[in-house]
Amino acid sequence: MKTLWDASGWLSQSRFPSDSCEGRGTGVNPAAGCRSPEGWSREGSALRRFARRLAWVGLLGGVSGSVLAASAPEGHRIESLNLRPGSPAELRLSGDVVPAMTKYFDLFPVERSADLITWQSVATVFRSNLTNAVMFSAEMPAGSAMGFYRTPTEALSTAFRPPTGAYSVGVRSMQMEDSERTNRFGIRGNRSFMVNVWYPAERVAGGMPALYEDPRLARMSSYWGESTLITTRLHTHSVEGAPMSVVGGRFPVVIYSHGLGDAAGRAVRTENSRMVEDLASHGYVVVSMDHTEAFACVLASGDVLMGRNIWAFNFMNERKRDIGLLLDWIASWDLEDQWLQGRLDRERIGIMGWSFGGGTAAETTKSEDRLKAAVLVDAYLASSPQALGTGVGKPFLSMNSGALMSENTALFNKAVKDAYLFTIKGSNHEGFTDNAWILSPSAARRRQAEAMSACVVAFFDKHLRGIDNHLLDAPGATWPEVIGFKSK
Repeated sequence: MKTLWDASGWLSQSRFPSDSCEGRGTGVNPAAGCRSPEGWSREGSALRRFARRLAWVGLLGGVSGSVLAASAPEGHRIESLNLRPGSPAELRLSGDVVPAMTKYFDLFPVERSADLITWQSVATVFRSNLTNAVMFSAEMPAGSAMGFYRTPTEALSTAFRPPTGAYSVGVRSMQMEDSERTNRFGIRGNRSFMVNVWYPAERVAGGMPALYEDPRLARMSSYWGESTLITTRLHTHSVEGAPMSVVGGRFPVVIYSHGLGDAAGRAVRTENSRMVEDLASHGYVVVSMDHTEAFACVLASGDVLMGRNIWAFNFMNERKRDIGLLLDWIASWDLEDQWLQGRLDRERIGIMGWSFGGGTAAETTKSEDRLKAAVLVDAYLASSPQALGTGVGKPFLSMNSGALMSENTALFNKAVKDAYLFTIKGSNHEGFTDNAWILSPSAARRRQAEAMSACVVAFFDKHLRGIDNHLLDAPGATWPEVIGFKSK
């Protein structure tokens, strides 16, 4: 769908003679019949192409001015642009809030231009939907007598607070083929399934926050219950298809393994999008696939493949093969993929997973030499006999709600070193996924989720990068939500 933009801008007296629109005041619309200064025709056509309506202000003799940006009454808009000589432009961004989305947040991608031809992404402004407007200070385009700003008119809602790392985040979805197995999702002859890759990215003009989930899944009441009005509107902070960051060299890689899929509705590769995009913002490439028993998978063709599992737990061997396949692909991508070539650090690969995916992380880390460290997110370990029998044998972090604590404690007790175990106070099993942000958002649940993410980043930084911020010395001192902390 084509993006509509609402825009506002300014033009200095040196570019706009005072008699160009005599009698029209300081607000000037060059598409409305005013005499244009030399060289305006190209910019005027661009204005009509990029914005439905645009308000202007002249800076007469260095006097500050402001202008209300004309736009449709609905949707996101630049409500006002305030200019003061020698100071950044102040944009007031506003937009109506759908009643169902008041407990979430909205995103305003802001771009600027000096000529209405070339645009630059400046920031994605974050607004709590408890308010209708937010202020943003933006630097003027350097060395230009003109400045323009724009934001999409579409309401871009998100359940998530912004990632905490220094990198912007991109995401790509890819359809992959498994040459050795031909009955994925119980469909004879099917080799196809989907993979998501989150990664450090460059900001890019026109880049839009990605939808949280494919609309075909977001509309499924069997997965989301009565929340489909919300889930169909949600976006993430990641930009679909954004170019990979040009800085940072080779990035460590983390594989995410989702929970056990079942027909009642749980477990897809995007179930922990907030946690993995936060990790990507700190300089990691995160790869997640739909396992063969996932709740559902939407192929690139748009075909929806439904998982066939009804509370069976005999998928560990299939999952170990999945992880081995991903590790092979990661090596191949680093050697020859047009987009990822030379950017993946194959010597620093970790894995994390929730519930049955946590058990998958423990079991594959035990047996797979290419995996160096694991995060177990409220892990179900009953189907991980090797790990429970003799331990993981590598660094791991176990975060728990308490319901599965006995097995995780047994695993911790088998560790000799580099093991961490704790509980998140007041949490439940589903609260270790995006459900904490989407289905039952509250200040307390968001704090719990942020505490988990902070510990995940600290763990992988320490055991994949060799960078220790000492959060895991005593995480409860920074995050009181972390209780019962133990380490070796």
